[in-house]
Amino acid sequence: MASTERGIHNKRIEGSDLRNTSLFLDDEQQSPSPMCWKGPVPNPPFPPPRAGLRDRSHRGVAGSCCILNKAKDTWEKLFKEGFGADVRIMTDDGSIIPAHYSVLCVASPVLRNALQQCKVNNGMRSMKVPSMPYDVVHIFINFLYSPSYDEMEMKKFVLHLLVLSHSYAVPSLKSVCEHIIEHGLLNSESVIDLLQLARKCDALRLSFVCARMIMRDFKTVSSTEGWKIMSRSNPALEQELLEFVVEADT
Repeated sequence: MASTERGIHNKRIEGSDLRNTSLFLDDEQQSPSPMCWKGPVPNPPFPPPRAGLRDRSHRGVAGSCCILNKAKDTWEKLFKEGFGADVRIMTDDGSIIPAHYSVLCVASPVLRNALQQCKVNNGMRSMKVPSMPYDVVHIFINFLYSPSYDEMEMKKFVLHLLVLSHSYAVPSLKSVCEHIIEHGLLNSESVIDLLQLARKCDALRLSFVCARMIMRDFKTVSSTEGWKIMSRSNPALEQELLEFVVEADT
């Protein structure tokens, strides 16, 4: 994809210096020239109607949204077409996702560090994202180009994407994942597992929401299979939650 650069030429508009006009002179200093205005200062013109201002404002907002959408489409097209790609992202099944070094480095400091250590062969760097399905890695890399996503796909892979958002330090994706989990997956049966995942991923908002649900409905949550498994595998967390519940009741 070829990019064009347009130069923007700014013209300097020279304004008149009001200090040189007769309005700023004393009566004794004013020139007797017939070009000097001796009458009263005219009233300023009426301001434009408010409706017109609102219309222009709405048109400006609509225009800005249109520009943003076009910019988003451009970045998505860059990712999908892979034009000028200089990075190969490999997955466990042997698939390759073309990407751009500069985009990945700006979007994730972890990716930047990893890619800087990769050897360059024929202008290409290669790195692997292990233990993740191709679809998950594809959605993740696409999000780095443009923070838009298919809601069904995001919900399907949201737990994997939460892990990737933490592993590669992408806080914007982490916030999206937390929101989807909170409003779509969180219930009394899943809350213990989600709490443990949230703590591992430093998802503070999700951790708080899970802890609040446990305290509000402790009787139901403590009888779930998730609680029983957690009590055996992570007794320290069980003790911590019990203390939270006791403090909340006092």
